[in-house]
Amino acid sequence: MTTSPLARILVCFDGSMLARRACTLALEIAARFQSEVTVATVFPQVHGRSEPLLQSLVPISEDGKTLAHLFDDLQEEAKKLGVSKVHIVYLEGDAVDALTEFLEHHHQDLVVVGSRGLSRGRRLLLGSVSTELVQRAPAPILVVRPGKERPRRTEPPAAHEPHRKADGAA
Repeated sequence: MTTSPLARILVCFDGSMLARRACTLALEIAARFQSEVTVATVFPQVHGRSEPLLQSLVPISEDGKTLAHLFDDLQEEAKKLGVSKVHIVYLEGDAVDALTEFLEHHHQDLVVVGSRGLSRGRRLLLGSVSTELVQRAPAPILVVRPGKERPRRTEPPAAHEPHRKADGAA
């Protein structure tokens, strides 16, 4: 039995629409490669501690959903796509530091993260989790950029005709 080159996929999740797109893409990849998916969210530490379970009940998304509700949606989407193993991980601290530390202790074959598409100036002022992860993470990173939603493929790609030479011979 051969193992998948993408047995473990980590997706970084903050509840934003772009993070949801990153999750959907990670789940589609996982379905294709029979991968297990870990969805990681990072809570900032306040006064030396955070309350991830409490924070997961506070509305965080643009449409007013709680993190717990969004995770339920992700589990349902995974089930529809045939992804059987989805783990939810709550991390604490600075996002990049927490994710990098997690990756150092939990091998992942791919990390999927959204990018807000900040301009160079705003990226310098605000920082960019995706940019820093690309530089620091010990795993390949797939950055999902903002843009138009891509159409979902409902059927496998059509088989292509064999390449023909200019004279018409196969």
